[in-house]
Amino acid sequence: MFSSHAVKNLPDLSLDLSDPADWEPGTLRTIPYHLDLTAVATDPVSGLFAVGTARGVLYIYGSPGVECKVKITEPAGLRVKFLQFAVSAFKLLCIDEHDRLHVWDLAYPGRPKLQRITGFGLPVNAIITSSSHTHAFVALGDGEIKTYDLLCGRVSPYSIPNQWRLYEKKSLASSMSIGGATGSDVIIDIAIHPRDLNLLFAVYEGGVLVSDLKEQNTVRAFELILSPGAPGGSGHHAKDILLPRRLQATAIAIHPSGHLLAIGYADGTIGFWALQDEDKPLSLRTLDSAGDEDLSAVDTTKLDAVLSAPQDHPREPPREPIFKLAWSGFPNSSDPRGGDTVLTVLGGMTIDSPPGVTALLFPPLQPPAPPTPTSPRAPGSGPVLHPVTRAAMCKSLVVKDMHTYNAPGPVQDFLLFPRSSPHFAGQYDPSAMLLVSDADLPEARVSDAFEFPPPTFEISPQVYVGQKPEGSEAPADESAGPQDALAEELAMTLQSMSMTDEPRVARLPPQLWGVLGEHLVKVDNNAYETIVRDKLVPIDGEVSFPVKGGVAWSEDLEGLMKLQKRQAHRILVTHLSDLSVRFLDVSPQLLVSTGQDAPLTSSFPSPIPRLTIELTPLLIDHSLGLSHASANSAEFDQCLSRERTDAVHFAPESLECVTVLRSGAIILHRLDDPGEEGTFGQRELQDEELVSLSHVRPRRGLRYAPVLGIKPDTTRGLVSACALTDVGFLAVAYASGALLIIDFRGPRVILRYEPSSHGGSGILHRHAEPEPFLSLSWACCGICSDPAARLRLFCSAASGATSVFTLVHSAPSAWSVAQPPLVLDGPARPIPGALFVLDAKTGARCGATRSGLAAVLQADSAPDDGKRYVWVAAGGKGVRSVLNVNGERVAKVEWGSKVGTVQHVEVVERTESCALVAFTSLGNALIYSLPHLEHIHTAKLPSLGSSDAPSTDDTGDLATHAPFPAPPGWGSALRPLLATELHTLFSHRRAGPYTLPLVDLAHARRAVPPQPQPVSLDPPSVIGSVLGYIGSLAGASAGDQIDALLAGPDRPLPQPTKPALPPVGTGTGSASSSSQASVSTAAAGMSSGVADLYSRLGNALAERGEMLEDLQQSLDHLGQGSKNMADQAKRLAAQQGMKGWFGF
Repeated sequence: MFSSHAVKNLPDLSLDLSDPADWEPGTLRTIPYHLDLTAVATDPVSGLFAVGTARGVLYIYGSPGVECKVKITEPAGLRVKFLQFAVSAFKLLCIDEHDRLHVWDLAYPGRPKLQRITGFGLPVNAIITSSSHTHAFVALGDGEIKTYDLLCGRVSPYSIPNQWRLYEKKSLASSMSIGGATGSDVIIDIAIHPRDLNLLFAVYEGGVLVSDLKEQNTVRAFELILSPGAPGGSGHHAKDILLPRRLQATAIAIHPSGHLLAIGYADGTIGFWALQDEDKPLSLRTLDSAGDEDLSAVDTTKLDAVLSAPQDHPREPPREPIFKLAWSGFPNSSDPRGGDTVLTVLGGMTIDSPPGVTALLFPPLQPPAPPTPTSPRAPGSGPVLHPVTRAAMCKSLVVKDMHTYNAPGPVQDFLLFPRSSPHFAGQYDPSAMLLVSDADLPEARVSDAFEFPPPTFEISPQVYVGQKPEGSEAPADESAGPQDALAEELAMTLQSMSMTDEPRVARLPPQLWGVLGEHLVKVDNNAYETIVRDKLVPIDGEVSFPVKGGVAWSEDLEGLMKLQKRQAHRILVTHLSDLSVRFLDVSPQLLVSTGQDAPLTSSFPSPIPRLTIELTPLLIDHSLGLSHASANSAEFDQCLSRERTDAVHFAPESLECVTVLRSGAIILHRLDDPGEEGTFGQRELQDEELVSLSHVRPRRGLRYAPVLGIKPDTTRGLVSACALTDVGFLAVAYASGALLIIDFRGPRVILRYEPSSHGGSGILHRHAEPEPFLSLSWACCGICSDPAARLRLFCSAASGATSVFTLVHSAPSAWSVAQPPLVLDGPARPIPGALFVLDAKTGARCGATRSGLAAVLQADSAPDDGKRYVWVAAGGKGVRSVLNVNGERVAKVEWGSKVGTVQHVEVVERTESCALVAFTSLGNALIYSLPHLEHIHTAKLPSLGSSDAPSTDDTGDLATHAPFPAPPGWGSALRPLLATELHTLFSHRRAGPYTLPLVDLAHARRAVPPQPQPVSLDPPSVIGSVLGYIGSLAGASAGDQIDALLAGPDRPLPQPTKPALPPVGTGTGSASSSSQASVSTAAAGMSSGVADLYSRLGNALAERGEMLEDLQQSLDHLGQGSKNMADQAKRLAAQQGMKGWFGF
């Protein structure tokens, strides 16, 4: 085909991009989503939060910008089993699936440093540390407990053998003993007494044993054997109800006072024990036990009734075992024994209950002073729990209130975030709780966070219904009439009704979101300023996530930060599994840092919480008709489990957002929409397809408000394509071939296109059945047969037939659609979003933007007939370009069979040039010139890790998504993302600032508070000697004493590590002081102990230090003398030189 003079004279729009060297693809940053997390931990002293994953990668988060990553190596990719912070030594501990202990030094400047990898040769069942000493207790599979010295990096000589085997040998003589049970000596967990570091609790399947570390013996044994007839958690229908049964222990928690134990059992019960009484529990209850019910007692009346007529008494559903317990105290009482406490329980629910974690509120443990005994106790009989004290203890275990934190799936773990204290097993005065639960996808986990404790517990100050918030008082308006008073009263009533007793949601970092999909959007400076304005304003029902430790910075050695400031702003629009849409700021300006003196002030990516869009309130309202089933249908899903977000469309200028649901419903949200103020109820619209949503207001603090909804319709079918403009129009195509065009100014439907009513007999209409439109694109352009610029909609079907609808502006605000549409022959199998109309002279896109609409309105009065356009359309087989849309063809190119499947096409602009880039499934980028489609280069992209199409912008940046691995046959739409990778086609002088920053995790780290001291059960006013928790007259042991006991007499001094970076600023100084404090603590521990050997070792160390100090002083004197001698020699030489110069 011979090209005309007009085609030949088209300018080359790709001059500055025609050299293959101009294209340099590279990866900028990987954003992980922790769907594979297996362990979590927090350090309240430093404010850090750590996540361990199934792929052997650990992440540490803190203040904005603080993010660092460490990996398990040799071999890599091992699953993280346990994760803990060693607060006293400021280290991170990890146990991998090969049962090796990894220790990272968090005080090392720059990034954490791996110090040791230690294997134990046996499975590790539990690990625990104390915030008051520098040893870790490691429970092994054979029941032995090893100790690990965190300062010296070695296994200490102190160990505890399998105590349960020894205990069973001693208790076999008891008639109630059930010895020899299989697996009863398997250790499950370990715990340290919160106020006496000398007491260690070991949870075996058979029960709980308490060890005295100094005496090296077992001082208490809590073994629960139910008497025949006692129901326990299995109820009176249990087959072995008439036999004695030993309950299998599964978890333990210790009351903040140290006098009570809560032990969880496999039958879903919780046994409460007094530390002073190992013979009988105070009570045994389930989560729904009433009052002071004790399931360890025998109720003969009920037992006889069930055994005689079991059919008349329904069997209780089975319960989950108790998986985890945490007993939290609060600074809510002047009594040293404490006030109200909260026991958090994972497990214990019936199997038909919704998944979640239960919080139980207990009254204070403040028993009165027992009466003075009239007769002395027998020598050696030990302390006896007085009946008065026992009754008071039982009273403190009557539940005052209960709340269940619901989760989307079975909960696997929870983590409490203390406000400041690391003591009491990290459970004291928590402000938030993280829940980790199973997702729909196998092996995937989702996270949720809430404030803790629940507001109904009234432990922390709260604002209750009827109480006006501060600043709400306003001067009375004397001119206000009865209607205004009624409106004000109604508003106050609505506000009080909106307040809830549910715990507020804690905003998770983006890495813990369950993201199903997202796309990259470039916005201009004005739009960006609007988006991030007032981003920190509080939101009703939300609290911040309590992570705030460390400081981060980047070294700008190549001077690249100034280039970051000139980059375009970018936003990631994400849709989540909880039917919400959230926005992430991924602008390069967030990474600007020029050193430790100018640290990062924002995280990357940075969430914009005020832009969150919540769809659930709209879908659960049956009257709106937007849900998957009608309100009267028996198929209505109250949990919305079948609802999913298929796509989100965002207008970068108007900032309007359209959400497409799987059901076919479409919802429009508008930023800072004032709504219909002064009106009540729903506004009626003239079109039956539309429903007004302006009366539904979002939570206070959220900026996106619902405006309009398009109801799903079974006749039209599901949505096949959707296109949104910046000038107030929306086009929606359906599987039936129908097409709707909506003008938001009404809102009203300005076109209802049905293929059956607009059939044609031309060659382009050779399909008997109507074809749905698969790709929709808006443009403001002229065509060959109508050169004036018009607002046009391009609709492409699978066969390549493209219908062009032209919108006509007739009145000041009236729009209509010209009929019939123009039909073009486009490429088959059109790629969504791969249709562009370009200015033939400049290469600028002629989109449906505000400037484009202005050109359309101007063309009505002064048309520019000389302006030319190039229509570029890409499909599954190739791409073509046409002059003036329906004019002469400029070029046509076939992709070829060796490049893979073309998934996405973008027109990339750079240095006033543009080029067409086609992204293939094999990781290639096919680059063509415009408008002649000459092949420039095939660039090999970094490993994208996904078969889905990338999301791109016109600057050459793109985002690819790695979905979570799924079994065969699992739909891609249901697979959450495991990571998002940010790439660019022009990585030269850009990749450096995107690397993970340097961090000082010890910045602003507070000192560890003193170890809590023992408290007596008696009131503070009682004068007398305070016995220890097990009856000893000795007080609680200090941390350095425990270190000296566990480490043994041959403990080597820890070697100071050389920092990777010079100490600069306050952060590194605090890290150095923390390290020196650890060494000083170790030296103090070495000089104290219970044996003369420790004293001799301490004296020897002191003498060695004095000798080193004297040697240092001698070296200093010698150095100063050498310096003086050198100065004197220089002066003499100068004097001799002067004498020679003057001839003396």
